[in-house]
Amino acid sequence: MLALVQENESKESVCLKDVPEPRCGDEGVKIRVLFAGLCGTDVYGIASLRPPVILGHEFSGVVVEVGEKVQGIHVGDLVTSETTVYRCGHCLYCQEGLFNLCPERKGIGSSADGAFAEYIVVPSFAVHRLPDFLSLEEGAILEPLACAVRGVIEQAGLKGDEKVVVLGPGPLGILVSWVAKALGARVLLVGGPGDEERFRVALLGNIDQVVDFTLSDVQGVVRNVLSPYGADVVFECSGAPQAVQSGLSVLRKRGMFVQMGILHREVNVDFDRFLFSSEIVLTGSRTQTSSSWHKTFAFLEKTRLPLRSLISRVLPLTRWREGFNLVREKRAIKVLLRP
Repeated sequence: MLALVQENESKESVCLKDVPEPRCGDEGVKIRVLFAGLCGTDVYGIASLRPPVILGHEFSGVVVEVGEKVQGIHVGDLVTSETTVYRCGHCLYCQEGLFNLCPERKGIGSSADGAFAEYIVVPSFAVHRLPDFLSLEEGAILEPLACAVRGVIEQAGLKGDEKVVVLGPGPLGILVSWVAKALGARVLLVGGPGDEERFRVALLGNIDQVVDFTLSDVQGVVRNVLSPYGADVVFECSGAPQAVQSGLSVLRKRGMFVQMGILHREVNVDFDRFLFSSEIVLTGSRTQTSSSWHKTFAFLEKTRLPLRSLISRVLPLTRWREGFNLVREKRAIKVLLRP
């Protein structure tokens, strides 16, 4: 089968090649991949990458084979999958259901073969059937939505009356802003030059305001639009070090800062100013857990999000270079590849 493989640590080693089809196993589910979403980690890399590996961790598909011990999943089911496909099951974090933090965790597209291929095999515990009201294309972006739900609902614990700032109008930032708004928060989304189309799509989720930080004083806008004290919660979704400093500066005393973007470098934070003097809470949100997925499906039962509007292009897997370039050049929000 054709698959997009990263051969070594360098992104220059990414190539389309013929590889053997994966075998199902007694507890596995073999899925014909129909759509797979491009994530920034596919394009720019991630520390947990263990090459050689097939890339891709956002996808939807149809079940073509199930293992002998699998129950509740059948050939023909339209499905997606969690990214965690191995967890030790006995460490402190696994015992608390925090499989995303298991030291032995393996995730598809980084340390286990992923979805940029004709077929993928995942353990049955990771498989979720798609709701009838979602298309296969929308199903392929449920993974970043589950990441957003983890950050907004599980980590920040939003109740609905908070004043929220989201930094970075990429797919994750837009989804975070939509989830926060659907819960009842007042939401301001911050971006920069070239984000006009992303702002347009973000506003389809009825968020309160978008701001280009090069054209407006973000701190002044936050205090005028949200609260003179600053934001209750800031979600940093861009992975830009300068955004961390900007986000901390617009946070009110005793507010919460949630790091969701991957920074790829160290960031200096003035603990005396922000933690001691302002008593803010600093936390992070890494991928998703099984509970995040269950909350995501429950959320979608009550709230319809304009998920399809995030999809800018659908390309065959053979045109993966074009997709990567669209993401790098910010000419697309979400690109789906079709093996």
